[in-house]
Amino acid sequence: MRLFGCLSAVLMLGLSPGAIAADQITVGNAKVIVRTVTGAFEGEMRQLQLLDDVYHNELIETEVESATQLLFLDETTLTLGPESRVVLDKFIYDPDPSKASFVMTATQGVFRFASGKLPKGAYQINTPAATIGIRGTSLEIAVLPASPEHGQPVAVDVRLESGEAFLTTEKGELIHLDSNRPWARLLVAP
Repeated sequence: MRLFGCLSAVLMLGLSPGAIAADQITVGNAKVIVRTVTGAFEGEMRQLQLLDDVYHNELIETEVESATQLLFLDETTLTLGPESRVVLDKFIYDPDPSKASFVMTATQGVFRFASGKLPKGAYQINTPAATIGIRGTSLEIAVLPASPEHGQPVAVDVRLESGEAFLTTEKGELIHLDSNRPWARLLVAP
């Protein structure tokens, strides 16, 4: 009876049930929550709890002394340390490799990223200083602020743990990270 009532309310508002579901596409869930972790989707804020779903285009933030680990549908893992902020821009898990895609934007804090089952070229991590393409990779990223008062990032550190990463700076410079060069610091253009 409740389901019928909800469906009737949706239809009376002129929305189809599919329109609501299409707006909130699940891309993974929170496997670890330490203290305060929030999600923001289309202006709606929520405090994430253990095993909560996370969504396409959701902003995930951790507070002081907080952290989270997200597990995506393809088994990619993303760990956010304290005072970190990331947007889950795009995630398409499709058996057709040409359609698969994972795009996120890391704007503040520290992150550990380990790619999952998507094709190697499907991953893209945007930062204030560079876009990172990865190949079967595990890496750490730190978006470093100028000072706690200003909050604007001044540098991005990338440390490769395994695989390869290709960093394209805002100026178009390509930096290849591998076992011979596992680390790079990129300055954010003023």
